[in-house]
Amino acid sequence: MRTFGSILRTLRERAGLTQQELAERADLTPHAVSSLERGTRTRPYPHTVRALADALGASEGDRAALVDAVPRRRSVAEPVTRPSGLMMPPTPLFGRTDDIAAVAGLIRSGARLVTLTGPGGVGKTRLATTVSDVLAGEFTDGVQSVSLATLTDAATLMATIGRALGLAGIDAPGAHGLVAEHLRSARLLLLLDNFEHLLSAAVEVGQLISACPKLTVLVTSRSPLRVRIEREYVVEPLGLPARDSTTVDELRAHPAGALALDRAESVGVRPSADDVPATAELCHRLAGLPLAIELAAAQMRLLSPAALLNRLEAASTTSAARDLPERQRTMRATLDWSYGLLGTEQQRLFTLLGAFRGGATLEAIEAVAESGDGSAAGDVIGILHELAEHSLVRARGNRFDMLEPIAQYARGLLVGDRAARVGRAHAHVYLDLAERAATHYERANQVEWLARIEEEEANILVAVERSLDADDPRTAARITWFMWLYWWLRGQLSVGRRLADRCLATDLPPWERSRVNLTAATMAYAADDQSAAAAYWAEADRIAAGQKDPEVRSKARAGTGLAALADGDLDTAEERFRSALGYALQEDGSPWIASLAQVWLGTVHLLRGAPAAAVPEIERGLQLARVRGDRLSTYVALYNLSQAALALGDYPLARRHVEEGVILSRETRDLANLAYFVETLAVIESRQGNHVRVATLLGAASGLRATVGADVYGYYHPDQELRDTAEKSARAALGDDTHDEAVDTGRTLGPRAVAELALRGACPTSSCTVGGDVSSS
Repeated sequence: MRTFGSILRTLRERAGLTQQELAERADLTPHAVSSLERGTRTRPYPHTVRALADALGASEGDRAALVDAVPRRRSVAEPVTRPSGLMMPPTPLFGRTDDIAAVAGLIRSGARLVTLTGPGGVGKTRLATTVSDVLAGEFTDGVQSVSLATLTDAATLMATIGRALGLAGIDAPGAHGLVAEHLRSARLLLLLDNFEHLLSAAVEVGQLISACPKLTVLVTSRSPLRVRIEREYVVEPLGLPARDSTTVDELRAHPAGALALDRAESVGVRPSADDVPATAELCHRLAGLPLAIELAAAQMRLLSPAALLNRLEAASTTSAARDLPERQRTMRATLDWSYGLLGTEQQRLFTLLGAFRGGATLEAIEAVAESGDGSAAGDVIGILHELAEHSLVRARGNRFDMLEPIAQYARGLLVGDRAARVGRAHAHVYLDLAERAATHYERANQVEWLARIEEEEANILVAVERSLDADDPRTAARITWFMWLYWWLRGQLSVGRRLADRCLATDLPPWERSRVNLTAATMAYAADDQSAAAAYWAEADRIAAGQKDPEVRSKARAGTGLAALADGDLDTAEERFRSALGYALQEDGSPWIASLAQVWLGTVHLLRGAPAAAVPEIERGLQLARVRGDRLSTYVALYNLSQAALALGDYPLARRHVEEGVILSRETRDLANLAYFVETLAVIESRQGNHVRVATLLGAASGLRATVGADVYGYYHPDQELRDTAEKSARAALGDDTHDEAVDTGRTLGPRAVAELALRGACPTSSCTVGGDVSSS
């Protein structure tokens, strides 16, 4: 088998390039290219392989040959076990012993992709979570569950998986490669629940499994994925009691009957012998579907099994969609029947819940009920608990949600003018939430608000999409504006850019249009699309120039200053930052931009080679940030102060700035920013001769950037020569193999472990992989 080095050399020579020329095109050092070709550096990183292939103009076949020739790294990653994203019901599981053994057997025998298929309500999720629990100890890197019910865009599947794995900041473009690299050596069981609406992404799942030889994927879906390595396991309904059963024991001897009895007893009802025939018939009419049986049994506190049977018969004869398979018709009929048992106010609130995605707080439900559907706005909490008693809603503290088959049913009932009214009310509730959160992102409680919006993200995104579809671009635009900093900090740049561009394609008033241009600009800038960012900022500035709007003027002028900074036009950058500062300090301006503009004025001095002049400018910005308790502006200032301290030779002061910046970056889960601080710390450690630590930190910074997929902080301008000198010194002191091993160790550390490494002091290579987890906490 040809080595990576030999293939690289052949392709380089075919292209007529010297090592120096290839290095320049790929933004590498000639030593790096030489080491790869000679095999002294055997494991190039994915971004290095891509850069080389691009520089060579490699064909798809040659590109694939390069990728395939990269040796697999040994696993030095931290465990990637996560708390399950799926709730395991605290009720007994009936009739699934053979299924559990069969599915576990498939996985133990080497099946890498197992899909549990069957109609809604048959128990696929419950079976999958149980199998995962049984197998958890057999996967050294644990189990990760990902609920896909609220995901609407198949293109974001890999980014969603990445975020569940702790790759905070991962964005849709390039997400597949980042997830694959993260899992390449992990022995992990990945559970993907509710896949049926994302089948266009099935090939990506197959490709991920091919790229990760120790990864096993367990899927629940109403339809198989239809990829070559898939093993489908059809989940059948529960075994049924005989229709002529006469005793409770006969019922209990069969899974469907046992479930019906258990759920009836859970609501305080103990069926008598007289109830047995009707209960047995009920199990048959419900086709042994666990969810349907649970819904029926929940009604036994009010109706006898015989009365329930009569109600179900009426529902089944009037239920629509006769072309559905029998079991799906049965589920529909069961839901129709359960819905029919509700009172008018219960029905109205149940269907109103179809407007939400991923559940909602009591306050949000009450607000939508009041403004969008006044007749359903009575005792909301009481009605919610009544719906929970009917097994139609799940209560989790102050939050309420529904199982996905029930949620889909509720959405199907919310139609016509009422759907439009409720949709508008839903959008305005989440517009209000997004607006309140936006003010807090710039203050001391930003961490709490980031977490709150993360929980409501599905509702916020559907509010934007629904508003655009309902010809209400103004609401969509305002939500998009208030969400920009959340998307920046979470690295969801393509989401923000896509929604901003959709809003800009509509007719917007100046207030919204100028601000959506700011959103698009920041998303483009963070993704390193500098020319697009400059155009968006200039357009926002042009619109705001005709309005009395100091907030937009300050942010747009600061943005055009950043664009000038990227072009190396320091005089223009300084003029724009001072102009931004003037607008920011006006009434209705932006105190947040005031602190950042001060810091960026310091950046101009740094780039002019005047670090002493930079310090007072940056410190003024730092003071403004500290007054508000704003972590983001604080660590932007701290980073620039660390660069000034390095330039002035004050390494202890630089370390203090870096260590505080690491703590704050960890609190906001800002991995892009953390990477810059860790890299600066490597420069500081190099001064003290801690070469293993230098290499590990540089590897950690590289791994964080690969996770995010973008540098984001394009206005940071570290001294690249100091960084390169630190790397060269470490390599020279350690030798290529030891150096590269330490770099690889750093790259595999999760964000928490990276922060601990930065703050704990010296960390031997062998112990850097112990403790912490890959979650970005």
